[in-house]
Amino acid sequence: MQQLMVHEVTSRSSTSTAELEYSSEANVSPNSRVYVSKAHDVMTNVIAKGSAMRQDAVNKAKAFDEKHQFRANASARINSFDKRVGLSEKINNGISIVNERVKSVDQILHVSHKTMAALLAAERKLNDTGSAVKTNRYVSAGTSSLNGAFSKVAKAGHVAGSRTREKFQLAMSNLTAKGPAVVA
Repeated sequence: MQQLMVHEVTSRSSTSTAELEYSSEANVSPNSRVYVSKAHDVMTNVIAKGSAMRQDAVNKAKAFDEKHQFRANASARINSFDKRVGLSEKINNGISIVNERVKSVDQILHVSHKTMAALLAAERKLNDTGSAVKTNRYVSAGTSSLNGAFSKVAKAGHVAGSRTREKFQLAMSNLTAKGPAVVA
């Protein structure tokens, strides 16, 4: 029954393969498209089932922790230790001492002022270089071709994401249909 449901989702989602544009690949055979589609379906199934199993494991771990109160007990012990030893207070005092020393060194050597001047000079140089690059025709041509490639990749990613989301929801429903696990 579960295999039938997965097959239905796979066959339903394989119709969305038509959304991918293969117009730029005129010499690609139909068989290779089928193989790509099958590989795509297998990968989305693996990702969806893995995500569902991960989510199930996290839920079981949370239930186990809620039952045995490991995290709450550890937090209480750490707070108790901190109150006895005063560790966080000592750390805060050390940080404030270091900050005061850094400020005094900065006042003597004017490090922050020199650093700001160097950063402003570097920013001016970068602005000059950036405007020279923007006006270059080769850069413009390369940018437009990259933009086209990125849009194709984004479209394929959107299709893969929607397939994976459907299969993840199916895998989660299959895991929850099996019944809650016994936490000991």
